[in-house]
Amino acid sequence: MKSLQQLYAEGGESRTFVNQFVNGPHGGRWRRAQDHWSRTVEHVAHHARELERMPSDEAQQTAETLARTLAWTLARVHKCWACSV
Repeated sequence: MKSLQQLYAEGGESRTFVNQFVNGPHGGRWRRAQDHWSRTVEHVAHHARELERMPSDEAQQTAETLARTLAWTLARVHKCWACSV
């Protein structure tokens, strides 16, 4: 799994996502945002049944993509599912 710092370093859309995820629902707290990002990816990886049939590298990448979609959608309205758990 890529860390938020790694995603930020990619620039472009990844950097925009990280900025919104860290500064929106997490008030600029990188450590908390990283913890919630990791939990989001792990949650998606654990609960997405279609990932079970994929090779592990592909499953991890798909879980990360799905997690980013979920996190980005919520971060746009300053929310994070892990903050509310």
